[in-house]
Amino acid sequence: MRFNRTTGALAAAAALLTTAACVSEESAADQTDSALVGTGTGAECSIDETVKIGAVLSLTEGAAFAGEYQRQGLELAYEELNALGGVEYELIVEDDMTDLETSVAAFEKLIDRDGVTALIGPTLSNQAFTTYPDAQSAGVPTVGISTTAEGIPEIGDYIFRVSLPEEIALAASIPAAKEALDLERVAVLYDSADEFTASAFSTISDVLADEGIEIAVEESFQTSDTDFSAQLSKVQETEVDAVILSALPAATVPLVKQARDLGIEAPIVGGNAFNSPVLVGGLGDAAEGLIVGGAWSSAADTPGNAEFIEAFTARYDRAPDQFAAQAYTAAYVIDNAVRADCDANRDAVKDNLGQVLEFDSVLGPLSLSESGEITQEPFTQIVEDGEFTLLAN
Repeated sequence: MRFNRTTGALAAAAALLTTAACVSEESAADQTDSALVGTGTGAECSIDETVKIGAVLSLTEGAAFAGEYQRQGLELAYEELNALGGVEYELIVEDDMTDLETSVAAFEKLIDRDGVTALIGPTLSNQAFTTYPDAQSAGVPTVGISTTAEGIPEIGDYIFRVSLPEEIALAASIPAAKEALDLERVAVLYDSADEFTASAFSTISDVLADEGIEIAVEESFQTSDTDFSAQLSKVQETEVDAVILSALPAATVPLVKQARDLGIEAPIVGGNAFNSPVLVGGLGDAAEGLIVGGAWSSAADTPGNAEFIEAFTARYDRAPDQFAAQAYTAAYVIDNAVRADCDANRDAVKDNLGQVLEFDSVLGPLSLSESGEITQEPFTQIVEDGEFTLLAN
C-alpha cells in the first residue's frame, strides 16, 4: 500500500472527524503502511521496506551554487546511513532549476507518484512559500535545509527546518561585528525583491536598533541588478564604519567587487547567504574581511564535523560548505525520527521530528520543536587570507 493524496471530499470528512475527536481505528489504519513499520528502535531498528526520501534542489540556474552542495551532502549522508544497516533509504532528487513552477511540479511528483516518506528542500525560501502548503496538505513531513526566511515553520505542522533562521544568524553577526569593529554608523544595502533578503532587512533594522547602531545610509536594489553604482555612491559620500548587506550570492559578488573598485574599504557584514567558499572564490581578494553569521563552520569542534569534512572532501574533491552540512544534517535528523519508533510512515516521522532534543550534529547540538523551528548556536566568521575563520572578539 502506498500513500496517495487525499481527495477533497475525504479531506473534508477527515477534518470533521478529527474535530469531533472520533476518528475510528479502521480509518487510522488506512493511513499506515505496515511494510514501513519495523522491529526494534534506534540502532536496532529494522524495516524490511525501502524508505523513500525525496529532495527538491536547485541543481541548475541561479541557485545551483547551493543546490549542488546540498545534493552531495545528502548523497554522502544516505550512503553512510545505508551502510549502518537496518533501514535502507532510496534518495530521489529532483532539480527545480531555480524555477517556481518546476519546484511545484517536483513536489507533486515526489508526493503523489513516488510516495516518499519525507521531503527535503527546496533550496530557496521563495519556492518554499509556494511548495510547502502542498506538502502540508498532503501530510508529508518536510525539512528545509536553506529556507531561512521568516514565517517558514508557520506554514504548518508538517514543516520543519534544520536551517538556522536568518534573523538568528544576523542577530549573532552584527553584535559580534560591533564588538570587533566598534561599530557606530553603518550603511545598509538590501535586495527588496527577494523574500529571504527582504525578511533579513527587517531583522537587520531591528538588531541595529537594539545595538544602538545608527543607519546612516539605507539603499535597496533588485535581485537581477548588476550595476550598483547609484547605491554605492551614497555609501561613498557618507562616513560609515561598516556595510551591512542582505543579498543573494549572485548580486553579492558584483556589488562587493564594485564597492572595492570604488575605494569603499569599510568592512562588509552579512548572514547565511555569504557562508560559502563559492562566494569567497567568486570575490577573490574582495572577500577579505567579509564577516558572516551562519549555522556551520569548518573550524567548529562539533560532533562528527572533522569526519564529515574529511569524507566529503575525499568523495567530491572539494571541501563542504554550510549548504552541504545542513543537507547532511537533515538526512541524519530524519533517520533519527524514523528509528525512534522504527516507523517510516509519514505521521510517525512527523511526530518524532517535533521531539528532537539536543541532537548531536555537525552543526552542533540542535533541537526541533513541534512548531518545526530549529534551535542551535550560530557561528560568526571572518574571511582571512581567503579562508573562513571564527571571529575572535
